[in-house]
Amino acid sequence: MLGFKKKATELEMLTELITELVEGEPWHGKSVKAVFSEVNSGAAFQKPASQHSILELVWHMATWKEFCVSRLLNDTRNLAEFEQLDWRELDHNKKSLWQEGLDYYWAMHRQLMELLKAQEPKILGTIVPGRKYNYRKLLNGICQHDAYHSGQIIYIQKSLIGA
Repeated sequence: MLGFKKKATELEMLTELITELVEGEPWHGKSVKAVFSEVNSGAAFQKPASQHSILELVWHMATWKEFCVSRLLNDTRNLAEFEQLDWRELDHNKKSLWQEGLDYYWAMHRQLMELLKAQEPKILGTIVPGRKYNYRKLLNGICQHDAYHSGQIIYIQKSLIGA
């Protein structure tokens, strides 16, 4: 549950919101952590109606977390490099990709949280390198992105195994 301290900065509130969404008990339902933990690894590799698999969604989510991290690190990679990795070709016969994808997501999430805690509040109004929007929009966007795709994962799992 979000427990903002008095006079918390917007950056502190946003950082706590991301933490709540990913690891806590968000008001809208399950956290990303809870969603990932409930995935049947067999279902993760199935592509219902030739749509994206849960495996692909996890890698996609991790890619855009990495994009956020890269911007905070002033990484010089351009957006096209992330777009090439966005819906990357994954070998659905390689079962280790499930754990690798989860590890990738969690590594990017931890790094994002560490970087956010080290930032000054004024960063929210700063334009993201190589983009036309600021960090406020980027960080709100990653919250929306994780929530959206978590919902997709729940839906896919339920449609495949009814759980």
